[in-house]
Amino acid sequence: MMAQWIVTGLALAMVAQLVPSGRGYIIKEEEGFLQQPHYTSQEQLEDLFAGLEKAYPEQARVHYLGRSLEGRNLIVLQISKNTRQRNLLTPPVKYIANMHGDETVGRQLLVYLAQYLLGNYDRITDVGQLVNSTDIYLMPTMNPDGYALSQEGNCESLPNYVGRGNAAGIDLNRDFPDRLEEPHVHQLHAQSRQPETAALANWIISKPFVLSANFHGGAVVASYPYDNSIAHNECCEESLTPDDRVFKQLAHAYSDNHPIMRKGSNCNDSFAGGITNGANWYELSGGMQDFNYAFSNCFELTIELSCCKYPAASTLPAEWQRNKGSLMQLLKQAHIGIKGLVQDANGYPIGDANIVVAGLDEKPIRTSKRGEYWRLLTPGLYSVHAAAFGYQTSAPQEVRVTNDNAEALRLDFKLLPVETNFDGNFRKVKVERAEPPEARKEQFDGFLTHTVFEHHNYTAMESYLRQLSASYPSLTRLYSIGKSVQGRDLWVLELFATPGSHVPGVPEFKYVANMHGNEVVGKEMLLLLSKYLLERYGNDERVTRLVNGTRMHFLYSMNPDGYEVSREGDRTSGLGRANAHNIDLNRNFPDQYGTDKFNKVTEPEVAAVMNWTLSLPFVLSANLHGGSLVANYPFDDNENDFNDPYARLRDASINGRKLNPTEDNALFRHLAAVYAQAHPTMHLGKACELFQNEHFAEGITNGAQWYSVTGGMQDWNYVRAGCLELTIEMGCDKFPLARELPQYWRDNREPMLQFIEQVHHGIHGLVHSTIGTPIAGAVVRLDGANHSTFSQTFGDYWKLALPGQHNVTVLGDNYAPLRVEVEVPAAEPYNMRLDVTLMPDDPQHWASANDFRIIENVVNTRYHTNAEIRSRLAELENQNGQIASFGYADNEFSRYFNYLKMTSDIGEPEEHKYKLLVVSSMYDTAAPLGRELMLNLIRHLVEGYKLQDATVMQLLQRTVIYFLPQTEKFPEVFDLYNTNSSVCDPVLGDELAERLLSPETEPGRDMLLQFLQSERFDLMLTFSAGSSELGFPRGDSILEKFAHSIQRTEFNYSPLQCSASATRQLHRETSDRLTNLLYKMYNLPMYTLGVSCCRMPAHKQIASVWRKNIDKIKNFLGLVQTGVTGLVHNNEGQPLREAFVRLLEHQMVYNVTRNAARFQLMLPRGLYGLEVTAPNYASQVIKAEVQQGQLLDLGAIRLHPFTLIRGEVEELPSNNPALSVTGVGSKFTTSIVGVVLDEGNHPIRNAKVSVSAPAGLERLRNFTNSLGEYRLSAVPLGTVSLKVEAPRHFEATRQLHLAQGGLPTENVVFHLKFNEHVFGLPRFLFIIFASIMIIVGVVVCVLCAQFWFYRRHRGNKPYYNFSLLPQKSKEHFDLEEDDAGDDGETELFRSPIKRGMTIQPYFDEEHLERILHTDEEDDGDEDDDEDGPRMEPELDVADDSGDEIVMLHQHGKPRRH
Repeated sequence: MMAQWIVTGLALAMVAQLVPSGRGYIIKEEEGFLQQPHYTSQEQLEDLFAGLEKAYPEQARVHYLGRSLEGRNLIVLQISKNTRQRNLLTPPVKYIANMHGDETVGRQLLVYLAQYLLGNYDRITDVGQLVNSTDIYLMPTMNPDGYALSQEGNCESLPNYVGRGNAAGIDLNRDFPDRLEEPHVHQLHAQSRQPETAALANWIISKPFVLSANFHGGAVVASYPYDNSIAHNECCEESLTPDDRVFKQLAHAYSDNHPIMRKGSNCNDSFAGGITNGANWYELSGGMQDFNYAFSNCFELTIELSCCKYPAASTLPAEWQRNKGSLMQLLKQAHIGIKGLVQDANGYPIGDANIVVAGLDEKPIRTSKRGEYWRLLTPGLYSVHAAAFGYQTSAPQEVRVTNDNAEALRLDFKLLPVETNFDGNFRKVKVERAEPPEARKEQFDGFLTHTVFEHHNYTAMESYLRQLSASYPSLTRLYSIGKSVQGRDLWVLELFATPGSHVPGVPEFKYVANMHGNEVVGKEMLLLLSKYLLERYGNDERVTRLVNGTRMHFLYSMNPDGYEVSREGDRTSGLGRANAHNIDLNRNFPDQYGTDKFNKVTEPEVAAVMNWTLSLPFVLSANLHGGSLVANYPFDDNENDFNDPYARLRDASINGRKLNPTEDNALFRHLAAVYAQAHPTMHLGKACELFQNEHFAEGITNGAQWYSVTGGMQDWNYVRAGCLELTIEMGCDKFPLARELPQYWRDNREPMLQFIEQVHHGIHGLVHSTIGTPIAGAVVRLDGANHSTFSQTFGDYWKLALPGQHNVTVLGDNYAPLRVEVEVPAAEPYNMRLDVTLMPDDPQHWASANDFRIIENVVNTRYHTNAEIRSRLAELENQNGQIASFGYADNEFSRYFNYLKMTSDIGEPEEHKYKLLVVSSMYDTAAPLGRELMLNLIRHLVEGYKLQDATVMQLLQRTVIYFLPQTEKFPEVFDLYNTNSSVCDPVLGDELAERLLSPETEPGRDMLLQFLQSERFDLMLTFSAGSSELGFPRGDSILEKFAHSIQRTEFNYSPLQCSASATRQLHRETSDRLTNLLYKMYNLPMYTLGVSCCRMPAHKQIASVWRKNIDKIKNFLGLVQTGVTGLVHNNEGQPLREAFVRLLEHQMVYNVTRNAARFQLMLPRGLYGLEVTAPNYASQVIKAEVQQGQLLDLGAIRLHPFTLIRGEVEELPSNNPALSVTGVGSKFTTSIVGVVLDEGNHPIRNAKVSVSAPAGLERLRNFTNSLGEYRLSAVPLGTVSLKVEAPRHFEATRQLHLAQGGLPTENVVFHLKFNEHVFGLPRFLFIIFASIMIIVGVVVCVLCAQFWFYRRHRGNKPYYNFSLLPQKSKEHFDLEEDDAGDDGETELFRSPIKRGMTIQPYFDEEHLERILHTDEEDDGDEDDDEDGPRMEPELDVADDSGDEIVMLHQHGKPRRH
């Protein structure tokens, strides 16, 4: 039908429409195909091309290159003068579109171009000449499967790039061989190359294409090679080809003729002249344009046609008009430069000859099978020569290229042959190996030499291992991984065909024995197994295969100190079990559920084993114990076992402890069963003599279900090291007698061998980039589980798996995730190889699929200063005022904390919306990184709102989101970073979290806590560093489900392997305390998302952190999509604003809103019971089934008020005690049930509720639980008074009339007012009074101290005071007015001469004695008789000086002579 329409249309087109002109008529172009624009489906495309081929049998021909992954045809239309036989030297050109299935504009443009060229072939001269001189190939769709998955109208890729890649989800523009890959990598990747890519690659190599264009969408620019570089930068550095000038001319030929592209500024990108070097824009490897240039003669451009990838079909005519001229001009570029033939002396064509242009030697052009070549060149003077294998190189020819003509300059070459002879001798050497007699293989219990079964102490073991290593130096390596407490080496023997280092593709296996020093069977079994393997290597096919293909490591004694104190024959005691520090080593490993005294300090043996395990990529392991007979698999403990010592007790009388399986439970059960089934008695599950009740079905058990082992090694191996480990209990006796060892060997030899062989069962391979570089640290997961295996240095990985189909997910930093479905065979070899090629996940395309193409979030990321943050937020408010409001110094809170508020329709009532809070970090040192993530999130929401993204629109309609970027200490932290950019964890004292926990008041802290209390947020998100853990309030199942929802992403990246440090541990503990505080005090669940190991990573790593965590952040915001909402009214339809809602079997109580009495609860999917309660109203219980992604509206819930029955109750006398007033359950008593709340309807815990009247019933009392609920039983009927007392609240009393016995009186609600009084005083007065008392006390203390100091200081003074006396001194000394100085002061010892004093040469003894004793006598008089006569100092003589001598001493202290 389509073909018939085309023929009819073309027949009508033969009658040309002539448009009159001043000089005649102009033939109008045929563009009828633009009418009724639509996208052509795959079926319509095939019909259309078939119709064109039929209508133009000479000029059109359909080719089929192959089929897509889902079987759709890869169709190409050839347009030329003679499509059956291309004319010699006619350049082949190809246009390819729709490589990414969701980029569709190019697809339809090529459909239009095919109709345009053929429809105007005989009408338009330029079109006819172009078709006659060019061999044109048009391929509208390279990815028909992806196109079928795409949706019209989507300007960006669908989630997870659905439609962009092919049916396998592979980006075809990352799947081509790369020029930087090694040749062997090309061969390796060829096995897994997609059918679309393989078909195109073969076609490109088989045809001598000269020019090509690959049409894409999502931008408007012409991009040219190279797309990647050796340095592999993200972007912004050019990687140029030798033909850079030619490529720029080709790109300009398209861009300059495009009215939008040539401007160079559109789609949020800027390109000078509308062209760009691919690597300078963003790097990608495995691209098609680089493949064309590097592996063929073809020069290819990548043309980005439109900002929208899959625009509406109505835009297609406009797109055609914009691109038509460019499409035609680019085709003409196939005729620039030079062309010609290379022939031999007889005129026969020489294929694969090289055309070399001087200065462009790096890019020779090869001739086709017909000897023809085309060499694109820009105008200039060139020296060209030809060379071919077996021919002499031609002489260089000078040629000037002008490109003025419509075709390339002709330049032919003739080459002369060169004759050479090759000869040589070859020989082959065959080496054969002699095998020992078969009869010796089963002697001595499988050994080839006599073997002594005995116990080995440390010295004997060391000697034994050294002898083995010396006897088999090419198969063994003996090394120590550390020392025990007492200095003994922890010896490990490596057994492998080439020991010494890890070999890619060879799995690593380990056995660890003698962890408990008195459990010795495993140690002896490993010594015997080592001898067995080494002796039989080369003589036993099974053993040889095992040693050649497995790198085995045996740690014979992890606890040599404990072994030395153990005793042979010990069956069950604990002697020697622990190490020299008396620590059980199997309780000393870090545990996923907690820390206790047993694993708080790491023992040296444990530290050595952990370092050893993490240093090698162990795949499988077993820990050999004794004391039971069972194969034990993880997990060994449950989450709450650290708080339950009884769970850690091995008690044979206890059965059915809680099972705690891993994600790989089926695999672990299989591994345990392999060992148990191979053992002659273990699989029987018989109990040991001392534990008769321990029966293990099939000889295996889950560790936690048996008894809890906290801090165990096998759990640590699985959780931390990624290694699957079992604990094998090898026998009921811990230290059996030596004579029993042969039987132990016979029982365990085969199980040990079979268990080692399991390391080869599963999936293995190599992880490489598209250029062949091994990717180390790539995460390999199975079937959506979180447990990860990591690729090693060489990119190799091993993932154990059971037979069957599995989904393998591979994740690598800066690479696109890959998911592949594989099938592990159920027969030998039980494994399959899966080599994985990860495509570089360039930021541009990642942003298109996940972040609304916000390039700023992923390219050139950096830390913004406070001023820049404020500027960005203010700008967002100015540009998006309807959804954003920036708070900066406009109120008291915003002076301390700037914030951005986002919601739909800013200013409208917000009562019906959830309130979310996002804080950059509770730590100042992690806040810079958190601020950048927050800024990225804000931009994401704003851009989603602009694009009317349904998820973002729904989020903003349902929520009010506050963003708080912490700014207070940013300058200090940023200075630390700028001083040393390699600093991982800047350290500052007094972090925000610590200030919030501190009781000391501080303005910023107080304002933040008041903000949290007043705004009543529903949820809070903050960011931290040091791990990838998600912190949240523990103990609430709803919050735990929220946490699982946040962490559940389609491609879960591996948990961060962050080293431990004291600072990180302190932050973790502080975060836990703060989380509990906010939840208990402010009813605010805080989720703390660990996003990075470093609190302040390098600038460029911010993009990686954002990309790894965006899905988790989206999941947090997505919690608002699921829950219930409703209104609470009374029976008259009025809102009950004091109502509250409680979830049955949960602790949370939710208050209704203050105006409309609305409640809205975020809840995970499930069935809930909601108890709706209001004071003085009967409660209602509503059943609500919540579906994922739906907000269940319960409508208006009407509560009815209580109806109190009043009346008189008459007691009937009874002699029956059962009917006494005090009898419980009597018809004369009842019970009272209710709740105690504060003024904000929050439950009050531990409030005392008692009966205060009538007298004698004070014994009837109870206390409220965590929900404020109470119950009083056996309350007699009649009028009673209830009294409620609670700390820091005023007591309340309520009188009830109980009229009906037997039935409880429910919903008796008390509201207590908060008591701010202290010691009976209002708080304010108490503070003032206390302050005054403190000040008075301090003053009194200071005065007392000064007095005491003064007294003590005076007692230490000398006898004489040499100082000026105050005015009162003259009265004190009875001086005359004239004897005192002018200022009333008297100088002491100023002069020895007194007025009226006669100078004598000497004093007699009596006179001198009287003078010297004057003061002493005065003191004596005061002491003895205060009223007695007082002696005055006698002065015999006086002179005219007016001075006198006065001798003073300290009163009350007699002078000594």
